[in-house]
Parts: sequence; C-alpha cells; structure tokens
Amino acid sequence: MTTLEPEIGSAELARAARILAIRVRREATGLFAGGYASAFRGGGMEFYESRPYVPGDDVRAFDWNALARTGEPFVKRYREERDLTVWIALDVSASMRFGALGRVKAGVAAHAAALLAAAAGQTGDRVGLVAFADVVRAEVPAARGPSHIWHVVQTAGLCAGSAAGGTRLGVGIEALVARARQRSISVLLSDFRDPALLDPSGVAGLLALSRRHDVVCAVLYDPREESLPSVGLVRVEDPERPGRTQVLHTGRKRARARYRRAWAARCAALERALRSAGCDVVWMRTDRDPLRTWMHFFEQRAARSRVAS
Repeated sequence: MTTLEPEIGSAELARAARILAIRVRREATGLFAGGYASAFRGGGMEFYESRPYVPGDDVRAFDWNALARTGEPFVKRYREERDLTVWIALDVSASMRFGALGRVKAGVAAHAAALLAAAAGQTGDRVGLVAFADVVRAEVPAARGPSHIWHVVQTAGLCAGSAAGGTRLGVGIEALVARARQRSISVLLSDFRDPALLDPSGVAGLLALSRRHDVVCAVLYDPREESLPSVGLVRVEDPERPGRTQVLHTGRKRARARYRRAWAARCAALERALRSAGCDVVWMRTDRDPLRTWMHFFEQRAARSRVAS
C-alpha cells in the first residue's frame, strides 16, 4: 500500500511521473539491466538444461546420466539463481530541491531510483521503495512484475516533485532496517545533508544496516555546491530552516578558497563515514545522466567481484 501526502497528487506532478516512467522504459535496456545483474549477483547457480555437446565445451560439464541414456554426449547448462530484493530509500527533503547548473537533486535521484527499479525488474528481482524526509512520506512494498515496477517509478517521481521538510537520514535507515527482513540490496539516494550522520550514532545506524544487507549510498550534489562563482555579495538561505540566511562575499578570492576547502573536507568526511560503515558510495552530479553514473558504478563493482573471486 502506498501513502502519499495530499499535495503530491497534482496534475503537473502526475504528468511528470508518467514522463519519467516512459523515459526509463526506453533507457533501461538489456545492456543496462545486464550491467545491473553483473554488479549484483544472485546467491548461486541452478541447473537449467542439458544440450548436445559441441567441440570446445568444457568436459567437466558432461551430463553422464544423459550420455548413459542416449549414448550421445550432452553437457549441463546452469543459470544464475536470483532471488534478490532491492529496497530503495529516496530522500525527498527540502534540500533536494536545489539545482543551480543542472536538474534539481530530487529529480536526478528519482530518475536514478527509477532506472535501478527497472533494471531489477527486468532481471526478476523484487523492488520496494521508501520515500522519506523528516518522516516516511510514501512506501511501496517489495514485489515483482512490470505493473509493480512502474508503480515504484511513478511513486518516486511524484514524491520527488513535492520535496519538502528536513533531512533525517535516520528515518530512511530505520525504514530499511524495518522493511528488509531478509538480506537485500539497500540503496540510499540522498544529498546526505544531515549533520547527525557524521555522529557516532548516525554511523552506527548505517553499520547495523550494512551488517545484514548490501548497502549502496548514492550522494546527490550540484556542481555549484563545489565552488562559488565570483558574483559579489550573495544571500543564501537554508531551505530546511526557513528564515535562516547568510551573506557570502563571493568576490573575495580568499572566501571562495575557504568555501572550496570546506566542501572538499565535508566530502572526504562523508566518504570516510559511509565506507567505514561498510557501504558502497556513488557520487551523482545533477548535470550528468544518472544512467551513465550507474553504468560506471556497475562496471567497477563487477570488476571488483571478479578480482575477489
């Protein structure tokens, strides 16, 4: 059952959600789904069929029972045994509305969530969604099937279009812990603008999640957050704390350098915290296609798996 706040059901948001579903249907091709399947392997191999032997086949795959019955050589074929569940936690807080040079973070996060859901659906995995800010805003229980996947995609689009409220990552993490009963792939899409995450208690929540599940943290950011342009005095406001403003003198080189250092320090601290909690980390820029970002991540993860095996 999905629960949405009343303002989410506007015609404009519904149209944007439909457009997202149509776009993802086109983008989540076999290549993208194959990259996802390579990055997130199933739990083992199951017997699929026996077929006639052809020169070059591995003799270790001989089906001796079939040979005894028919007098002809056969080889066994196996396929990956997949019984995976993907839980997506989508941050739809007010800070996710920011987007100076590209699309807003919430829109890119919804697009990334939709791509992941579509790829998982194509491989037969179950998919569930939790949208959160300072409370859980919407939930779609984990299930399979094309109609379910597009329900997940449209819900992500609707919630992203009405992003509001404060960022409480603990809400999203607790939701994943409560809903992911068996080992799953847990994906957290957020700008991680929650100072509590860097506290011991915040890291502890992620650590508890990663002990049971395969956790991926996708960090959304806009290029304008990396550095300030030289445009004189600029008044900025915290979207999650209305009325709290600050004036920045961007014309000063020292001020711009200090800002860049603060951004780099925050990113380094966030990366350390997430990785120390046992999470994979993906950095997603709002001016880049999330499909390409996911594909790069899939390739890297699959390569690490091959080296480990």
